[in-house]
Amino acid sequence: MLKAILAALAIMFVCIGAFLFLDPSINVQNPQNNTAMVQDGSIQVSIRGEILNPGEYIIEDGATLGDLIELAGGVTEKADSQAFLLSCPLVHGKSYYIAPKVESTDVCEPVVIVKVNINTADQEELMSVQGIGSTIARAIIDYREMNGPFQCLEDLMNVSGIGNATFERIKNYISLS
Repeated sequence: MLKAILAALAIMFVCIGAFLFLDPSINVQNPQNNTAMVQDGSIQVSIRGEILNPGEYIIEDGATLGDLIELAGGVTEKADSQAFLLSCPLVHGKSYYIAPKVESTDVCEPVVIVKVNINTADQEELMSVQGIGSTIARAIIDYREMNGPFQCLEDLMNVSGIGNATFERIKNYISLS
């Protein structure tokens, strides 16, 4: 009986090792230890949304969102190219989101998402996005006038009154161009 249990354990460890070898997308490292792998001249960022291989990446400092997208295997066919700028500079520790251009519904035909350009929209247009009221719309315009156009969707979280919850609610309904 003991031999059977030991044999089963040995087979289980061999199978786990084989699965890890065959599927490199499985990450068994502790996420807290990933920062130890970041060396001088490198930054750690993550990317999610309509990307072929979402996750955390270590990339050279000075890289752009275009470089990160390339490293992550590219965007999916559902990605909205109007919602990201390839030239957006990456910031260590930041997460980037690639928004979809269509919304999946229970209906067979996907619905195109109507988006508002946060770099050109006036207050009324911004307020047409559910989750953006007059105060936040005014704050977006003020921020844009003081800092120039938004380079990536996540820059919206630098605007007073927009935190993670608001960003998560509006991220699919805004664009950069």
